[in-house]
Amino acid sequence: MADPLSVAASIAGLISITVEAVKFLSPYVSASKRTPHIAAHVYSEVQSTQVILIGLQNLTKNLGSIKAQHAALIGVNQVIAILTDGVLLYSELQNELRSLPGQEDIDERLTLRGRLLWARKESTFVTLLQRLQSFKSSTSLVLMILQSDSDQSAKQHQEQLCNNVQALLESNNALARRLMNLEDSLDFRSTVLRRTSFLSPLTPSDPHTSSRRLSTETSLRIPTLAFETALRASRVYRRAKRYSMDFSFRSSVARSRNWSILSGLSLSDISNISVVALPIHRDDLTNAQDYDFGDDIPVGEELHRPPIDWPLLVQCLEIKLMMLQIRGMQKHFDEVPDPPDVFFHLWAVLPRVKPILLLLRALGVETSISVDPRQELSVNAKKDVILRLAQYCIEILDMDPRDLFTFDDLIGGDYCGLIRVISILSTLVKKLQSSSYHYPKHTLSIAQDLIDANSTGLRSLVSSQRQYVRRIVELVEIKDQLETYIEGIFPNLRHSANVHIMLLVLMERNLFHPPAEHRWFVAFDYLYTNTKAEAGLVVDDLINRFWITDLIRSGDFEDATSLLLRCREIMPVRDDRMSAYTNFHKYLQNQPIISRTQHQDSLDATSRLEAFLKKLERMTELDI
Repeated sequence: MADPLSVAASIAGLISITVEAVKFLSPYVSASKRTPHIAAHVYSEVQSTQVILIGLQNLTKNLGSIKAQHAALIGVNQVIAILTDGVLLYSELQNELRSLPGQEDIDERLTLRGRLLWARKESTFVTLLQRLQSFKSSTSLVLMILQSDSDQSAKQHQEQLCNNVQALLESNNALARRLMNLEDSLDFRSTVLRRTSFLSPLTPSDPHTSSRRLSTETSLRIPTLAFETALRASRVYRRAKRYSMDFSFRSSVARSRNWSILSGLSLSDISNISVVALPIHRDDLTNAQDYDFGDDIPVGEELHRPPIDWPLLVQCLEIKLMMLQIRGMQKHFDEVPDPPDVFFHLWAVLPRVKPILLLLRALGVETSISVDPRQELSVNAKKDVILRLAQYCIEILDMDPRDLFTFDDLIGGDYCGLIRVISILSTLVKKLQSSSYHYPKHTLSIAQDLIDANSTGLRSLVSSQRQYVRRIVELVEIKDQLETYIEGIFPNLRHSANVHIMLLVLMERNLFHPPAEHRWFVAFDYLYTNTKAEAGLVVDDLINRFWITDLIRSGDFEDATSLLLRCREIMPVRDDRMSAYTNFHKYLQNQPIISRTQHQDSLDATSRLEAFLKKLERMTELDI
């Protein structure tokens, strides 16, 4: 499991997020005409908090420069509670801001759509504003205590800080629950200087150490008891104590092991507060990419190591979830109501090209393409976007130009082109994740778990179709390159590829449902309808191989030799295809039947697959 978030990483991440939030809100505040009042208030709070966090960051790097008596007024547990709340709060704020129109949609007069969105979310932002003010107040008090020139002033600020933390725990049950379950947050071997009553008993004969212990214990007493009182007074603590019979045991053993140690520590006891951990892990946040969790494996390697046979629909889901985090993207997906699956959602959205332009901008790619939010891009503008994407892929990502998709691939209306688009976008969203967007690991894991819940035999059969699609799509790409040398080669190949991509999508849809809800008739009825396309792929496979061999031996196509060799290697073999369909027929006959509807579907699918096999055998034998 990845490490929890440290104090240092939380402050650094919060600073980064406040910078982004200020940058996003600035155009709204600058648009003096009809600027939402709540936007200006949120902007002001975030900007002020940013300054405070920078001050805290500088101080936490060198606690030795702070007066010990002032550091002793702040409990480690208080810092953990405040920063934990801040990290979770700014995660919520960032989510809400991303749902609003971006800077490109704002001018001097805020658009009607923008005003409506702000009005609709006003109550949400009012609640967030109150929490932002509370967080700013608490962090400001910590900073003032540490920077105070007067002991009396520092103690006054300490009293207010205790009240703030008590109010926070009382009003935020989720936070109180999270803190109750906190695991050990300190590496005591490296971060604790002393713990007079527990970690390092002092010798009574030493008058200096005795007086130091008395001074330290006295200074610690207020934050320690105040925090414990606040936590015990919180609703979640009382509820747990009231309804959980083992709570007293857990609170006296497990909690004492964690919180009793933390509750007795002030900042004066810690040599390096920066490494103290908060009860937050990567999966707890939607903006985890903004924080350094100290993972042993870099994010790009750990999260983007796809299974050997990643389903097409899961790959599409990854792209969609990453793109939806980009400001202004949601409306493009919302304009396609009730798509049958995520593949066809991308199929409908991407040809508009605006979503790809938004993706490029999110990647930091500068473009001079002007956009009217109310109108579609012109054909020339769409071509410019695809050209700019190609330049980025070649110059920045060092991709082979032959691997890129074309304008026709994107808007040409066939599935084979979309497969090429998906391949490139899959690479781009991984690049996007490494900057400032959250990788949807949890959602994708759930999707993969649903697929893995199916029988090994079924997953193997669908995997066989998936591998076949990869081969036939590669064959189409080779065909496109060979057209330069040999005109009219494999004239019906692209149509056949489209048929098999659609068949794969129909098959994969079932994997996201329990067996009782599987529906195979639709898939094999579609295949039966397109028997001729399948026959065109496998007929006379030996003749095709001999023909390619003759082309290679002729020496007339030396520049295309490697392509011809690869083409011969991956061309469909009739017997292999017949075997694949026969295996699926056996599965349909032997699958466990759970419901009457499933039983009828299984009978219909089996019958249609049998009809397809007979028709395919007849057509390939007749060389049609």
